[in-house]
Amino acid sequence: MKLFKKAILILIPVFFVVSHTHAQNDNWDIRVLRNIEEHRTDSKTSFYKTISATTIPFSLAAPAAYLVTGMIRHDNDLKKTALYLTESMAITQFITFSTKAIVNRPRPYEYDPTLKPVVIANNASFPSGHTSAAFNLATSLTIINPKWYVVVPAFTWASLVGYSRLYLGVHYPSDVIVGAIVGSGSAWLSYKLNKWMKGKKKKDHPPVAFN
Repeated sequence: MKLFKKAILILIPVFFVVSHTHAQNDNWDIRVLRNIEEHRTDSKTSFYKTISATTIPFSLAAPAAYLVTGMIRHDNDLKKTALYLTESMAITQFITFSTKAIVNRPRPYEYDPTLKPVVIANNASFPSGHTSAAFNLATSLTIINPKWYVVVPAFTWASLVGYSRLYLGVHYPSDVIVGAIVGSGSAWLSYKLNKWMKGKKKKDHPPVAFN
């Protein structure tokens, strides 16, 4: 029950933003995108396209690396870490794409044709799937190994992914903010669920004492 309440608290900001996503007009979301568009350069465009493109490969490579290393070393803890990363990402993607389908927010350039995107995306805008995946991976890796040399690069990369979606003109700032909340929240929720299941398993199957 406590875990359920905490999950609800994580999702409250998401639903708060959802309730405001259709009140677009010329609000702060649009103004931010216009400002970014005015300051694009060829070098920055190339950089942010590359950063954005790393999201899926990195998200797949991380659990694969833990799984392969665990199999080579016969290390069950590494295999469990790979499973946690996979479960966490699955939760993130489920929440992200379910919300996209429910809200069905048009992309910025669909809402306002005067906005010029660098790339074109096919599905709905809210929330940002790239951002949720990036922050999910960054948060999961931080939970696994909370060292500065993991935290700093992981969240720097995730933040650059989020900004790249704005720079490329395919998301509103609110899409990215909620994507970050969903990604980090899913990583935390998956961790708590695994911890709860592990504790429940120990209670259901207590160790046998031999005299």
